[in-house]
Amino acid sequence: MTKAYSYIRMSTDAQLKGDSLRRQIEKTRQFAQEQGLVLDEAFELKDIGLSAFDGTNVEKGELGKFIQAVRSGQVEKGSYLIVESLDRLSRQKVNQSLRMLLDLLDAGINVATLIDRRTYTPESSDPFELMMSVALMARANDESLHKSERVREAWSSKRKNAARKIITAKCKAWLEPKADRTGFDPIPDRVDIIKRIYSEAADQGIGADSIARRLNLERVPTFGGSDGWRKSYVLKILTDRAVLGEFQPRALVKGKSQPSGEPLSNYLPAIIDEDMFFRAQAARTKRRIAGGGRKGPRVSNLFSKLAKCGICGRGMTMVNRGDGNGTALVCDGARRGLGCYRVRWSYNDFERTFLTFMRELDLSAINQDTAAKSQLETLRARQAELQGRLAIAVQQRSRLLSVLLGDEPTDFLGASHPPGCTRRQVKNRDDRSLAIERHKT
Repeated sequence: MTKAYSYIRMSTDAQLKGDSLRRQIEKTRQFAQEQGLVLDEAFELKDIGLSAFDGTNVEKGELGKFIQAVRSGQVEKGSYLIVESLDRLSRQKVNQSLRMLLDLLDAGINVATLIDRRTYTPESSDPFELMMSVALMARANDESLHKSERVREAWSSKRKNAARKIITAKCKAWLEPKADRTGFDPIPDRVDIIKRIYSEAADQGIGADSIARRLNLERVPTFGGSDGWRKSYVLKILTDRAVLGEFQPRALVKGKSQPSGEPLSNYLPAIIDEDMFFRAQAARTKRRIAGGGRKGPRVSNLFSKLAKCGICGRGMTMVNRGDGNGTALVCDGARRGLGCYRVRWSYNDFERTFLTFMRELDLSAINQDTAAKSQLETLRARQAELQGRLAIAVQQRSRLLSVLLGDEPTDFLGASHPPGCTRRQVKNRDDRSLAIERHKT
């Protein structure tokens, strides 16, 4: 019997709470039964929250996988693809949407739409049906285009009124929206934690990993339901300009959240002053350049994110105490001070034992994956370093401009060696300071 495949796409997760999903599934089964088709429910084609307007459902979704399966011959010719309507497949421009439909037909796939009970077949030669499909695609694209413009205009209006009314109730974990939606109120105990993190990073030179460990040992509550404090979240806090009161609007572009427009200054309550923020960036940069913590022989952990603690179930992490005993695997919960047993297992012994008893293990794939992750981490560290340097440079440029305009005293130019400046930069700064004083005279 001929196989049929059901494709369901919903723009938002909210639609799942309604009756849409059940209705589409029920109608699909009914159609397959009426046409004597075998519905292949093992090949689930559901794209929830993926846009058909920008083609994300084809690039990253299940529809794209189905098209690839058709091209490779995994889906037999003569099979049916059942959708609620053509706009479930695509809401792109007519030429793109029509090309997708014709490609499916040319590959021998029948496309059936439930809403109008039409079936487009490879043998179909009715020009009226083709004209109808073009009209439906044009209408779908036009609707999505207008909707996109309305959303853009609404957000633009919200940005203009941001000084009087907040754009969205979603906010940082240390803030909560006011009842009248005119702004945000800081959550005192969480703000104290943020200030502590910045103080330890900027004034004491403590790294993010050590800060997270201290917070866990003191049982300081996290801002959500996460399993203790992590280095990654501490780093995120230390680089988030929201602590300065800045808000960066974001938008989904092809399924990815990206900055949208210029940041809004003074939109959020500032809980950290700029001096503290930039000193924290300078301290992080210094640690990256000079190094922090003990150094030991570099060993690649083949079992990263694979080995789990048999007691608490958390991941095992590799550590090197620098005491001559080499690297070892330790429960991440114990390392972060979350109460598990801190028992060291020599990494060399573990690796040797594991590889002795394991057979047919694709080591090349594991090594390549480890190398790729290491390279990615190096690039991310370099990116963070450059962002910190850029932030300091922007601050210095702003202050220098204020001096030139006579809005700020020149005392700070006499500092011996500001954080993040090289000797050449200091000399250039001193030359500029001398030129400014001469100009004033």
